[in-house]
Order: sequence, then C-alpha cells, then structure tokens
Amino acid sequence: MSSAVLGWDIGGVNTKVARIDQNQASAPEVVSIAYQLQYDLSALPSVLRSAADQLGATPHDQHGITMTAELSQAFRTKREGVGFVLDALESVFPSDSLHVYTVPGEFVRPEAARSRSLEVAASNWSAMARWVARTISTCILIDVGSTTTDLIPIVDGEVRTEGNTDPDRLLTGELVYTGAIRTPVEAVTTRVPLRNGSAGVSAEGFALMGDVHVWLGRLSPEDYSSPTPDGRPVTREYAGERLARVVCGDREMLDEQAITGIAVALARAQRDLIVGALRRLKRRHPTIETAVLAGLGEFIGREAAECAGFRVAPLADQIGAVAITAPAFAVASLLRDNLMLKS
Repeated sequence: MSSAVLGWDIGGVNTKVARIDQNQASAPEVVSIAYQLQYDLSALPSVLRSAADQLGATPHDQHGITMTAELSQAFRTKREGVGFVLDALESVFPSDSLHVYTVPGEFVRPEAARSRSLEVAASNWSAMARWVARTISTCILIDVGSTTTDLIPIVDGEVRTEGNTDPDRLLTGELVYTGAIRTPVEAVTTRVPLRNGSAGVSAEGFALMGDVHVWLGRLSPEDYSSPTPDGRPVTREYAGERLARVVCGDREMLDEQAITGIAVALARAQRDLIVGALRRLKRRHPTIETAVLAGLGEFIGREAAECAGFRVAPLADQIGAVAITAPAFAVASLLRDNLMLKS
C-alpha cells in the first residue's frame, strides 16, 4: 500500500493538491499554485511536478484527480481539455497511480476517463459533496472559490443536485458564476451609489471583485491570486484606484467614502446573487436548514447563507485551513477510503 494519497483539483487558473497519509498519522497538507493554463499550456507538467514535490510526493503515492481546466479557452471542446490534462498527468506520474473522479461518484483509470470526458469534467464539486455527505447528512454545501460558487444540496446523506454538467448546473442555480477574486464587478450589478445618486457601471473590466474585498478588508492581498486588471500591485491603495474607474473616475475625483460606498454596493450585489439561488434551492429542498461553508470566499458564503435563513457550519471547523481547497482534500479522502476497502 502506498504511503500517501494526493488529491488534485486542476483548474484553468489555479492548481491545487492535498496530501494525506494512508494511515492518517499526520495532518493533511495542501499546495495551491496560481497558473493560467491558457497562456502557457506547455507548463502544466512542470506545475504538477512542482506541486507534488512541495508536498514530498513519492513514486509510490496514489493520485485522485478532479479538474475544471477543460473549460479553458485554450481548448475548443471539453473533451480536448480533459485529454490534455490527462496527458500532462501521465507525463509526470505513473499511469497506474492515477484515479480520475467522475461526477456520478466513481474512480476510473485515465483510459476510461478519456471516453467519459463530460463525466470527468468539473467533477470537483461532486467529490466535495459526497465527502461532506458522510458527516453532515442534510445540508447545502456552499463553496465560494476565486471564480465560481457551488451550491450543492445534500439530503439524507445523498447529493440531490438536478444538474451534472456546468450548463445544467447554471440552469438549475446550483452553480453561480461569481467568486471572491476573478469576477468582473460589472457582472454583479449595473449601478452603484455615487454622491447623492446612482451611477452606471462601466463595462470595461476596470476592477474585479477581489479589489472590492481587499478594499473592504475581507480578503488578504496575499490571497488575490489573479493578475490585476491594470497590472498594478494588489494593495488597498491600488484596489481603490481600480474601483474609482468603475464609474470612470480616479482617486483625485473620489474620496475614501465614495470608494467604500461603491465597494459595499458591489459586495451586497454579489451576495444577493447567491442569496437568490439559495432561496430557489431552499424551495426545492425545504428540509435543509444548515449551510456548510468552504472555499476562499467563505465570508461571502456565510453572509449569503445567513440572509437566506440557514444556520452556518464552516467546514474549517472540521478540517482547518484545508477547507479553502476542499475539493482536493475531499477527492484524496475518497480515494484513500476506496483503496483501503480494496486492500
């Protein structure tokens, strides 16, 4: 039996991996590498190797795989993207050590994964939900990442999503395309307060929601893993300058109070997008009273859950800081248990 299991969540802008011992003798470790696959496809194998090396991985370790990188604009189809990621993995790790997780909840070998690309694509939410369902039988799992928000109903220990693919999950409201960092501010609202009125929002990509949350002190600059729209550093000062441009202004025209008013309005608008989806899910699943929170944007999920009338249960209370990279930890845990059953 191998000494450790690595769980991968390979995205288009971040690659995350969690390492857990087979015998659970030590706490899980995680690594997250900001890497925009679209701009340097050839670098993926080295990113995978670097992440594994940082965790002290050995050739005997087993790997549980989830991915969302297949949605990258680098690929014309998800099938192409899944194949590319699997090629990269097989160039770095032994093929027989790779176990690819599917949305229906099973591990398959890379050769099978290639023929089931739509079941492999974006399976990270499924791994996370099935792991949570083992300990919290009825809840809604809210995972707010840097880019998207997963809302996953779990009832009596069963994942009760109506959608499986990304388009279907957007249709059902189980995927809300808004996150703590990369969402352009114009994607959450068209108007913000200015002076004694309401100003239209410029649709120019001047600022991201990461700038909003850094300005408001809700997000650490160190956690802002995306390039900024203007290429300037991630500081509160520069975040304020980017937010001023949302109304086509600058910091000579807008004081701190004005910037804060814009930021608060944008944060509330983002929260309300999630609240609306949560209320729709609540109507479909009236027995759910608890929201389990995960992800970098847990603070967003908390506010939305409370506004929608749920009790909150941070996943960090169970697994600590690993909750920020919950899908990677979850797929590692599921694979470890799967291997133990077969041993």
